[in-house]
Amino acid sequence: MATALATQLAKVAANSSNSLDLKAQKKAHSQSLIFDPPVAATQDFDTVYQICLEGYQELCQLDGRFLNFARSIFSEQSKKEERSQMTAAANKELDVVLESFLGLVGGRLLLKPALKAVEWLIRRFRALPPTFKFLHPYIESLVVPPRHTIVYAATHNQAFFSALNGYVIKVSRTGHTYRSLLSFWATIATEAVAGMLDQSASGRREVQAQKQEDILLRVLPFLDEALTMRKALDLRVGCYMILTVLASKAELEDHVLIAMMEAVVSNWTHDTTHAGLICLAVLAQRRNTVTIPRKVFKAVMSLQSVDDDLRTLNEQYQVEKLALGLILGIVGEIAQNRDTYRLTLVRSLIETRLMNDSYISAAIKVIVLEADKTNETHVHGLDVQGQLADLILRLSDSDTVGHIVQDTIKHTKINIEQLEMRLQAVIPSKQDLDSDITRDVDMDKDDASVGTNEDTFGSFAGRIPTRTAYEISFLSHSTSYVFESLSHAFLLASSSSVHLQAFSGFAVLRKSLAMTEPLFLSFFVRLWCGPYPPSARAAAMDCVTACLRESIAATDVQVLLPYLISALGDHSAKVRRAGMNLVLATASLYATMNKENIKPNSQSILGYDNIYGEGKETKAVAWLSTGDATKFIEDLLRPTLEECLLDASYMSRKLVDSLNGSNRPKGSKAPQKDLKTSLRVSFLSFLSSHVLNTPLYSVKLRILSMLNRVEKVGSISRTKSLLPLLVDMETKDEKALKAICDKEQIDETLFTAQLVGIVSAADRGGLHILQRIVTSESSVTARSLRSAAAQRIVDIFILIKPDLQSSLAQSLLDLATTSRSGPLEEHIQSEGMETLRKIPLSSNILLLFLESLPALSANSTDTLSTPKRRRTSQGHVGVSAKSDGSGSTDRLRKITIVLELLEASTPETHPQLLHGLFQVLADIQHSKSQLGTELNYLQSLALGSLLAIVKNSKTSPHQKIDPSKVRADLLVDCLRTTANPQVQNSALLLMSSLASVVPEVIIHSVMPIFTFMGTTVLRQNDDYSAHVIKQTIESVVPPLVHSLHKQKGNPIAGISELLVSFVAAFEHIPSHRRQGLFYSLVDKLGPHDFLFALLGMLIDKYAANKKVEEFAVTLASHYNAITQLITIEKYLDLVADVLLPKPTISEHLVGIHDNQQPESIALNLLSLPPHILRGHRLISRVVKGLIPQDIDSNTLRATYSRLIERTLLMADQVKMSKRLYAACGQTLDALLGLLSMEEFVASIETLLERPDTNVRRQVLRSLEHRIKNENPGNSTAQQACLNFLPQLTAMIEDSSDPLLKHTAVACADQIVERFGKKDMDKTVALAEVISGDHCLGTSDPRLRNMALLCLATSVEVLGEAVIPIIPQALPKSLDYLGASIRETPRDERLHNSACSFLGTLILYIPWILTGPYLDRALTTLHKSAVGRLGKECDQNRVDVLALISKRIEPQDCFAALDRTWTSAMSEGLQAVNEHLGVLRQAIEQQPKSVIVKQSQQLLGLFLKAFDLRRLQFTSRAEASYDDDEVDQVEITVHHIAIKMVYKLNDTNFRPLFTKLVDWATTSLPKKDKKGKLYRQATLYNFLHTFFETLKSIVTSYASFMVENTAEVLNKIIPDDEDSVLLWKRVLKMLHAAFEHDQDEFWQAPSHFAPISRPLLAQLGYAGSLPVTTELIPAITELAIAADSADHHKDMNAAILKYMRSDNAHVRLAAVQCEQSLTERLGEEWLSLLPEMLPFISELQEDDDEAVERETQRWILRIEAILGESLDSMLQ
Repeated sequence: MATALATQLAKVAANSSNSLDLKAQKKAHSQSLIFDPPVAATQDFDTVYQICLEGYQELCQLDGRFLNFARSIFSEQSKKEERSQMTAAANKELDVVLESFLGLVGGRLLLKPALKAVEWLIRRFRALPPTFKFLHPYIESLVVPPRHTIVYAATHNQAFFSALNGYVIKVSRTGHTYRSLLSFWATIATEAVAGMLDQSASGRREVQAQKQEDILLRVLPFLDEALTMRKALDLRVGCYMILTVLASKAELEDHVLIAMMEAVVSNWTHDTTHAGLICLAVLAQRRNTVTIPRKVFKAVMSLQSVDDDLRTLNEQYQVEKLALGLILGIVGEIAQNRDTYRLTLVRSLIETRLMNDSYISAAIKVIVLEADKTNETHVHGLDVQGQLADLILRLSDSDTVGHIVQDTIKHTKINIEQLEMRLQAVIPSKQDLDSDITRDVDMDKDDASVGTNEDTFGSFAGRIPTRTAYEISFLSHSTSYVFESLSHAFLLASSSSVHLQAFSGFAVLRKSLAMTEPLFLSFFVRLWCGPYPPSARAAAMDCVTACLRESIAATDVQVLLPYLISALGDHSAKVRRAGMNLVLATASLYATMNKENIKPNSQSILGYDNIYGEGKETKAVAWLSTGDATKFIEDLLRPTLEECLLDASYMSRKLVDSLNGSNRPKGSKAPQKDLKTSLRVSFLSFLSSHVLNTPLYSVKLRILSMLNRVEKVGSISRTKSLLPLLVDMETKDEKALKAICDKEQIDETLFTAQLVGIVSAADRGGLHILQRIVTSESSVTARSLRSAAAQRIVDIFILIKPDLQSSLAQSLLDLATTSRSGPLEEHIQSEGMETLRKIPLSSNILLLFLESLPALSANSTDTLSTPKRRRTSQGHVGVSAKSDGSGSTDRLRKITIVLELLEASTPETHPQLLHGLFQVLADIQHSKSQLGTELNYLQSLALGSLLAIVKNSKTSPHQKIDPSKVRADLLVDCLRTTANPQVQNSALLLMSSLASVVPEVIIHSVMPIFTFMGTTVLRQNDDYSAHVIKQTIESVVPPLVHSLHKQKGNPIAGISELLVSFVAAFEHIPSHRRQGLFYSLVDKLGPHDFLFALLGMLIDKYAANKKVEEFAVTLASHYNAITQLITIEKYLDLVADVLLPKPTISEHLVGIHDNQQPESIALNLLSLPPHILRGHRLISRVVKGLIPQDIDSNTLRATYSRLIERTLLMADQVKMSKRLYAACGQTLDALLGLLSMEEFVASIETLLERPDTNVRRQVLRSLEHRIKNENPGNSTAQQACLNFLPQLTAMIEDSSDPLLKHTAVACADQIVERFGKKDMDKTVALAEVISGDHCLGTSDPRLRNMALLCLATSVEVLGEAVIPIIPQALPKSLDYLGASIRETPRDERLHNSACSFLGTLILYIPWILTGPYLDRALTTLHKSAVGRLGKECDQNRVDVLALISKRIEPQDCFAALDRTWTSAMSEGLQAVNEHLGVLRQAIEQQPKSVIVKQSQQLLGLFLKAFDLRRLQFTSRAEASYDDDEVDQVEITVHHIAIKMVYKLNDTNFRPLFTKLVDWATTSLPKKDKKGKLYRQATLYNFLHTFFETLKSIVTSYASFMVENTAEVLNKIIPDDEDSVLLWKRVLKMLHAAFEHDQDEFWQAPSHFAPISRPLLAQLGYAGSLPVTTELIPAITELAIAADSADHHKDMNAAILKYMRSDNAHVRLAAVQCEQSLTERLGEEWLSLLPEMLPFISELQEDDDEAVERETQRWILRIEAILGESLDSMLQ
């Protein structure tokens, strides 16, 4: 019942907290996020709640979603909630709320309000998340876990990976995600999945597949859920990354890849399409097929500019399968619903070479096959055929893929002729595609070639109408209903000269009227300027060329000139060649007119009234005169033909140079001579009018690209001429502009760029139009035009007049800072912002921006230009009403943008902005609390710009800062009220820079700066903060010090606040930055003036911190010797000032007013100087500094002397306080240690003359310490010390002060030890004085102790020269050794000193310690052994005894050991053991010859030791040894005796052995039976060890013991313990002798018979003696040793006799004995089985069960040996 109850209680205890465990509760309560545990433990929940509530309320101002938690975890009630008292359900609900809050606050954890709010969750609700094991080391050491550790855990720890994913999903579902979380998750999860897949790529294929399937099952469900969240953009991008890794590293089946692709496009948005396309490209590339799922295809095709996106992706990823899949999808749509509008995308995908040649060939093949299947009878068949034909023809003419298209068509199993007929087009041959500028295209085909296309062209030509309804020009702006049909017919005819001739004769074209109306020529103009194949365009110009050559009419065809210019700039050489021919034909026509002197009027200009229709377009054309037209051709076109043929851009350069005339740009190639201005004006007007009125936008684009490089010709501005075109295009919306560009296949971006290029920097009207386009919020304006206009403003902004610059910049700023809603408005705003960032902003513009900034305060409508309000603002406001929503946001946005623009505009070049920036900063400070945010970013921007301006003023002498515009108070307030490190660092750097420029402004604000630094910046661990601190110190401290020195009074008082800041922050400053920081501080302050103050403050504040003390020493050692000594001198003055009744400087530096006693403060301060003075660097510097006799050395000597006097004076002042006096002594000691030994000894001679014994002792201790560390090879130091030795000797002899004598002896001891051998006489004189009554003979124990040590040193140094002092020193040392043991308490130091002296004597003069001295020493050491002294005493005693065994002559040593054995035995076991230890070591050390010589002496000593048992047990007393102790001593003696035996031979040892046996058996009187029994017991114990150790070598020695052994066995008294002990030892001795007999010693009848009978007779004592363990083993060994059948038979008979004993114990012993013999001897013993069988048979029925049981065991053993049963033998 008790056990069950205990189990239940243990279970309850494991699942509950102990409310009475106050220690555990306090530990749990001290867990805090923002407070140190000791501080947190003292806070109650009310205090914590108030602190945390402030942070929560600030969070609510930042984000209204936090308000939802006001009634739950941040309510007043939450202070009383205790989780341990809540139910499980309530705790679960609370966990949900806590997780929701933590998810929402996660993105703001770098803000202090967020940390305060989370602190409440930790302190009140124990919101500590469960940790995984791999995080424990980092949590305990408060170190951020490295990224690779987290990746490794996510890879190998499924629980952690699932928990991480689950948390991200949970936070995303609630809409509380933030970028840093998702970025962290995405990178970790992606690398983890990659690591999992890498691990799975091992083993058999089946195993790999199973591992990958497990990974997919683990990852894909999470991805599926994550991809459903449309608004979590970063989450989707992270999922795309993981899908990409899965596709790249895993072997996935096709249906899995399809599902992944569909998941990618589901719910994707404009912001995620780029990442989604990357993922799709990778997934598509991993598929075995190229087709794209329908859902994926529709999603991709819904994107704008998908070809551009794929082109961008192709730079880094393979997109060929995705591109081919899109092409297949588009072509498939044509097959289903005849949708051809996406064929342009197909062409783009193919021509941009997104695919390799094989994929392009596959795409072409699909297009050709689809074209071959097109049904021409379909209602829309004509359109489809035309589109496909156009696509194939354009691809065939392409420079990039034309050869691939031709090869693919050639190898396609399609009848090309039938395809051409079906498409009503001629597919060019490979020869056509390869034509170049060196070879004309032969347009005349042979009859066979014509015949192949005859039927196609003929059948189509029949459908062409013979006349038009109302067309008069195909360049008219009205729609033509026959142009498309005619253009298709022309394309069919373009490959055949015959067909072209036939086509030209079509009635509908009215070729006969070609020179009187524009219809014929305008058709071909539209063809060669349209989006048609180069061969068709060239053929069109050839037709016009032929027409002009055939014409005889005097017609001015200047209408062709703009289109000829366009043709000569065409990219195709074939087109340019045809254009060249046409120019020549035109020139010929004009030449004919001039030759015949024909003067055409305006009516003879072709198309004069209707070239662009009969509307205003034609009337707006500015025509040239015929003469000017001729000059245009002859001077501009004709001379450039050859160059145009080679270079497509030459025409453009030529025209621009000609129009610019002498104003052409530098570097351009000028024509032969400049055209007249009037002619250039006519040309410009002519071309501009055609650009404005032509319906062909490709021509507009090409000529615009030329004219835009002409600024002005005469009085005509290019902008004025062309601006109507820009105005007209401004009215076209996005779709209209795109339709125009798509129709004529021109680049929209390029076209809009040329449109806005019309506007020049000098044209105000054009600039206003650009401004209107950029700032217009109308949806009509195309985005591409808006972007182009913005870029044009950027390009020409620097050339615009300042007033227009300001207007433009202001309008752009308004555009960028006004709140917008909707995608279009956001785009407009973004465009404006981007333009602002690109344009160079002048100082006036930036100043205008600053002046236009609104006030941030919600209750103010002023702008920042209100000067008075700015001057009076102090940056401190109370908490006012909340901000006014969107209005506050707009103001905040505008200020942010302006400050960003200013920062990007190199503010250092705009010093005029200084005042305005301080105004902005003041407003930010004023409004921070109202907006509910720290506005750190704005502060950083403003401070950064101010810093740049101030820094530049330091290097630019012409740029001066007006002190009246500097707001130092504002910077101080900024430092006080912000918690952001970046803002703090910027403010500090600004203050430091201002201190260099306008120190008079900053100097009054210095102290608050350093107070702030001490609590914030100094504690930062980053390099930038360290740089900030260094700059601040270097810039601010020097002017501060300079100012303090100017003022009256002590500058220490003024600088103390600065020092307090650094000292208070010391323990928080990163350790690796402390030295550099404080070095910099002291250097700028001046080490001579302020280093002592800093050291004093450090030591005072951190009195118990050794690391601070070490730092202070390091800091001081950084400076030279003079500086350090001056610092210590002033430091001692500071200590003295502390002890004054009315302190002066110390009250500013140390804690006098902190309820500390002045003495305690002074004592703490005095701990530092000795450490500084003992520094190795200072000592070496002082020694080196004193060597030369110069000004520095004299200064050093003077400083040193002053410091000595100051130290002695202080010691005299504080001599009433022992602790302070001792501290001063340590300082003096360290100070004296600075000098070289020679100068040191010289200096102390003077100090020793002072009457103060304490000073004298301190000086001597300093000397002692110096001598210890002095190099023995330093001859100068050696001589100085020896010369000082007589003075020490006299002091020891004459002084009456024991303490001074003690110090002097210690000092002398060091001198003797280091240098005594160099002057033996002085050393002997010293030893005589020390050994006399003045020192060794004194009663002072300390002095005696020191004297003994010094004498030991003297013996070591002097050797035999010390003999004269031995008569008086040795007896005293032995007396003191004995006294140290007798006295209470025991004087261990004196004991050790005496041992040291004795040991030194024995070591160096061993012969002097003999006879009585040696006996006395041993007996005294025996007493010490049992004196219960310390370990050190025991070790010293053992060392002396070891020296005795090694150094004393063996005869003297053995004799002394013999004489003092009784003393050792009387003292006790420890003394005996140590005494025997000396004996053992002496025997081991000596050679055999010595042992043989001393054998008799040793035998006597061993006999005394062997007799210990008899002496102790004959008459037992309380002090007698017990059995164990005697046994221990005997064992030790026996082993020592064996060591002696090893060094003797048989001749030497046998007599000794005989004496030993006689001593044990016959030397005592017969009546002393007990004594004889004890000696025999000892003897047999030794013999057992003797036979066991030496074995068969000494078996013969058993003959001496046979008789006595038999006697002992026969006279055994079972009831006597001592007799039984002897019996056991006899049997052990016999066992050892039998066991090691290898010489058949016991087989001899003379030896066997005497011992076997008494031995076997012992079986009769089976009931009273332990025969089983002692006797039977001995009998068994005897049977083995006496290997004889007769002996065995005798033994067996004797044993069998005991089997019939009346005593059951005897019978049992006999059976067990037979068992043992049978076991050991086996068949050899069983030869006696016949004799045993009767006895065995009887024993089987024995009355005693034990006997019967053992008998049965014996039988089984016999049967096992014999291998047969005994049953038959026993019957």
